[in-house]
Amino acid sequence: MGNGARWRRLESEILFTGGPKDRIRLAVDQAVRPDGAIVAYPHVAAPDSVRVLAVHHGRVPMVTQHHYLHNTEITDLPGGLIDEGEDPADAARRELAEETGLHASWVYPLGVVATARSASTETAHLFLAHGCVLGETNLDAGEAVATKWCSWQELAEVDVMAVYGAIPQALADAASLAAVQRTQAPMRAVGGALPEPHDDLPTAAYAAYTVTELRDPIADERLTLVWLDLAVGRYPEGASILAELERAYGGPDAERAWTRATERLWALSQGA
Repeated sequence: MGNGARWRRLESEILFTGGPKDRIRLAVDQAVRPDGAIVAYPHVAAPDSVRVLAVHHGRVPMVTQHHYLHNTEITDLPGGLIDEGEDPADAARRELAEETGLHASWVYPLGVVATARSASTETAHLFLAHGCVLGETNLDAGEAVATKWCSWQELAEVDVMAVYGAIPQALADAASLAAVQRTQAPMRAVGGALPEPHDDLPTAAYAAYTVTELRDPIADERLTLVWLDLAVGRYPEGASILAELERAYGGPDAERAWTRATERLWALSQGA
C-alpha cells in the first residue's frame, strides 16, 4: 500500500464526554477516505490501557468480573486504564497490585495491541510481571473482581481446556490472549516445553536444572526467571531458589546465585 492510500481527518466533533475522569469521548470525524470520498466516522476516543501476565509461585492470576456492555462475566488478565501522564509500566504495576494484591519488582514489555481498531482509539500495552510480593487488593469503586490462579498449561491451552470443562471460564479478552501468545514464544526460546503440573519435584527440578546449566549468557535473565518459576515455583524449594535469584538479579552476586541455583536444582532432581 502506498502513502496515498490513507485516511485523512478534516474535523472532529465531540458528542459526549464521560467515564472515569471524563476521559472517554464519543466523537464523529469528517474524514477523507483513500478513494477521495468524504464520510462521517464515529468512534470512541478512549485512554490507553494495560494487561499484565504475572507469574508468582508457578501460577498466573486471572480476574473475572461482570462487564456491562456484554452483560456477562468476562475472564481476563489483570489490567485497566492508564492514568493521564502515567507511564504504561507504572500503570501495569498499579493495576496488578490493585486487582490481585501482587506487587511486582519488574515488568517486561510485550508490545501493544489495538483493542477495537475500527471503533476506538484505545491501545492496550501488554506486560509480563515477576518478582512479586503478595499483599492486599485495592479495587476501584464499582469493581467486583474474583481472582482465579491457574497453571501455565491452563492459560496457554485455555481454549482446549475450556472445551473439556477443565476451567469454568476461558480468557475472553483479546488483549489478554495476545499477552499469552507473546509470552509463549520467549518461554519456548528459554527452555522449551515446561514441566507438566502433575510432574513430581525431581522431574520438574531436572527440567529447571538443564535451563540454568545451559543458560545463554546473552539471553534476558528476567525471562529465564519466569520460565523457572513456571517450572518449579509451585514447590517451596523452587520458590526459595527463585527468591534468591531475584534478590541477586543485576547485582555483584548474580553469577554466584546462578551457580548455587544450578547446584540446588541438581540436588532436587536427584531426590536430595
